[in-house]
Amino acid sequence: MWILFALLTSLIYSIYYMFNQRCTLPSSLFMVYRGYYLGLLALPFVLIYAHTFSWQFYFIILLQGLIVSYSDLKYFQAFHKFGAENVASVTPLVVMITFLIWLIFKPAVFSLYCQTPYRFLLIFTSICLIVLAASKYRAQSFGKECLKFMLPLLILSALINISNKIIMYYADGFLLSATIHRVCFTGMIIGTVNLIVGKKHLTVKQILDPENLKKGLFILLAALSMITINFSMYYATNPAYTSALIYLSVVWIMLFNKTLSYFGYPVKYQSLSKKWVFILLIATTILSVVAN
Repeated sequence: MWILFALLTSLIYSIYYMFNQRCTLPSSLFMVYRGYYLGLLALPFVLIYAHTFSWQFYFIILLQGLIVSYSDLKYFQAFHKFGAENVASVTPLVVMITFLIWLIFKPAVFSLYCQTPYRFLLIFTSICLIVLAASKYRAQSFGKECLKFMLPLLILSALINISNKIIMYYADGFLLSATIHRVCFTGMIIGTVNLIVGKKHLTVKQILDPENLKKGLFILLAALSMITINFSMYYATNPAYTSALIYLSVVWIMLFNKTLSYFGYPVKYQSLSKKWVFILLIATTILSVVAN
């Protein structure tokens, strides 16, 4: 079941990236929209699927919102300082960090791996190949300074993945309701934090501008991806499995580009290595079979 939702997430991410590429919104406005669009979209469903969860559930949501707000701000700084391609090449390390941290959080999972060492070896090898392939299918690789700057952000991203799974332990079995609550409250926190931080660069007129609001509609895809990724991580033994399969979004983008180009609407994207994309496909297939 986790594989299906992970593949859906990778598909949604690819569409989200393609729309984002064509978006001309300032980063500060984008982050405000990202938060409030998600929160307002989920709010009616929160009222419909009303449920009171434990304080731990809401505490993790608060931490998630604050971590996402901070890490996204630092990611924008990294893009400006090192370039998008450098940053994109180092981010796959989040998969490995998530995998290792989860073993610390859940030693019972590590014990399970020890009972089937060959299976564990295949899983670990496939994850290593996914991280390597996702780092190499672009022309440029990251430098030491970029890695040094990004390492704390990679750990924070891994903790977000971990918290996505942990939070469902406090869902009382209400998976859909808990997911919608998470989307709503996390979105509101992200929107509010970025509104406060970016108030010097934003005006009410700019935020409520119909043209800007229209451009930001694609952010609603992020809400759908948060639901599918939550479901996938709920069913997966290790949240790193979901994180790994999400990198298949590059394959979807290539397919979309070829299809759109055929109909005269090409989408620009960086030149990719077919060899590493092929290795990515093989590694994700192995992971899906062995870890299922």
